[in-house]
Amino acid sequence: MTVYLYSWGANSYGQLGLGTRDDQLLPQRVPLPDLYDASPPLTLVNRIRSVTGGGGHSIIVKDDGSLFVCGSNCKGQLGLNHCNDVPSFTKVDLAEAVQKVSAGWDFTVILTEKGDIFVCGSNEFGQLGFHPGRLPQTLTPMKVPLPENYWKIIDIAAGLRHTSVLTAEGKVYSWGIKRKIKDEDLLNEAVKKSIEIPVLGKEMPVGDKIVKLCAGSFHTLVLTENGNLLIFGTLKYGTSTQESLSKGDSIQIASIPNSLFDSPIIKIASGWTHCLVESASGKVYSWGRGNYGQLGRSCDHSHDSKPQQIQELHGIKSLECGSEHSLVTTVDGRLLAWGWNEHGMCATGNEDNVQTPTAVKALSDFLCLDCGSGAGHCFALCKDKT
Repeated sequence: MTVYLYSWGANSYGQLGLGTRDDQLLPQRVPLPDLYDASPPLTLVNRIRSVTGGGGHSIIVKDDGSLFVCGSNCKGQLGLNHCNDVPSFTKVDLAEAVQKVSAGWDFTVILTEKGDIFVCGSNEFGQLGFHPGRLPQTLTPMKVPLPENYWKIIDIAAGLRHTSVLTAEGKVYSWGIKRKIKDEDLLNEAVKKSIEIPVLGKEMPVGDKIVKLCAGSFHTLVLTENGNLLIFGTLKYGTSTQESLSKGDSIQIASIPNSLFDSPIIKIASGWTHCLVESASGKVYSWGRGNYGQLGRSCDHSHDSKPQQIQELHGIKSLECGSEHSLVTTVDGRLLAWGWNEHGMCATGNEDNVQTPTAVKALSDFLCLDCGSGAGHCFALCKDKT
């Protein structure tokens, strides 16, 4: 089986990994000489674990835990010890094998298989977990010195300018975004002593362990093992599902009622200001801002705080969000996209926004195995149907 990586969308910094800096309105095959097996036929079987992106950069994690990056590097977010943009995927030297990567606007958060956190890029808002006055940025991956009482980190999520992490114990912590915290109950005692200790979290919820995180521009969406949802951060555009909570820039925590869905939630994804989830029955729901069509359904106003089913979707395999667009792969190997399309993220061949999930015809000859997204660019792992 031969597996291919395709990319499309915004490419001003070379974030598509094509060696060029021109936007692509249709998927293009990514040349990956360093990722292929040496012996013919060249193959990517089980080689790429994940591919994702930030504001203008992209990251590949291989199954062996190695890391490849490309794109915008103005703050050192590629971890290559320089600030030059890189238009082709390049390997990053890291002492530990990588489990997962999450990318913010101009920074990168790396979770290793040991449960350690490494960061690189901009720290202007404290998003790397260090005092921004002492460390404005770092050009190489730097280990975050977490307090000794931390459990192993098992999941990470990078927002626009903040980072959230999940411990094996089921606790969530977050740091970054220089905004006034009005609710003192959100502050861990360690933060009051020193903002160099990157904890701005709260144990939640009681009796239902947290298992998954994803982040938007200024919020983090949380999934529990019982299929329940919580959200915390700056909750605008109805992301809390409760209009009354959308007040200013204060940090808030909200429990999203499970009565809004037909069954427990099993998958979560978030764009900058919209959320997507899949329930155990296979239904996909969306809510939040919808001005570009990113909700994948009709929205009478600029946003919709009530989760509603996207009728075109059922039986999905993977679910991803860019800043204002969304992607899914289906169990039968199709790739669908919708939402903001200014740079061609929906792969329609033009730049008109797409209001409902639409199959990417350019990849119809392949079976799509997985997908990934940055703010304005996309990736798909595909194999031949034969």
